[in-house]
Amino acid sequence: MLWPEALALIRRSRNLALASLSAQMPGYPHVSWLPMVADEAGRPMLVMSRLAEHTQNILQDSKVSVLLHDDEMALNKARLTILGDLQLVEPDPLLAARMARYNPELVSYLQMSDFSVWRLWPQRARYIAGFGKMGWLEGERWESEFALSLAQEAQLLSQYAPMTALELVGVDVAGCDIRRGDVLQRHEFAAVCRQMDQVAVSLEHITRNLEA
Repeated sequence: MLWPEALALIRRSRNLALASLSAQMPGYPHVSWLPMVADEAGRPMLVMSRLAEHTQNILQDSKVSVLLHDDEMALNKARLTILGDLQLVEPDPLLAARMARYNPELVSYLQMSDFSVWRLWPQRARYIAGFGKMGWLEGERWESEFALSLAQEAQLLSQYAPMTALELVGVDVAGCDIRRGDVLQRHEFAAVCRQMDQVAVSLEHITRNLEA
């Protein structure tokens, strides 16, 4: 069951290490540390300046590798390396709203002319969660697995936000994110949902338990 764990790691991650192919030193990787937000399917979204070294690298070659890991980087902790292609995107209003909920400061950079949004399209990923628990994941998983659309997420948030004192930031098939003060907390559902009505039931269960 590596896929659910890997996706959960992406969804609870707030930063990643980005390795791009250096334009100044051909053949050598250039590593940067960047904030990220997951899109509705669990693909990392980045906001980058056109002037940054890593952006110049990517404009020349879009092939990258990113590393995500739990807060404490230890050999027995989960980490995920995703190999894929970064592509420039023009976020629609719902995607822009999702990014703003998760990281308002990040989205504020988009008011500056040299910043833009990029999406990572995974080709393959390597998940490791300690000795003997590791494996490869194919990029097609991000396309084939059921995921809430941005419109469905917005519908659930508009429906449940008025019913709770909790600050709901986002919801997906595996859990929800709630902000408490300056802290963004990830709460996983008991099981990954396969339909929107299952997500609604699980979300209601989580919020009721947290308020009890």
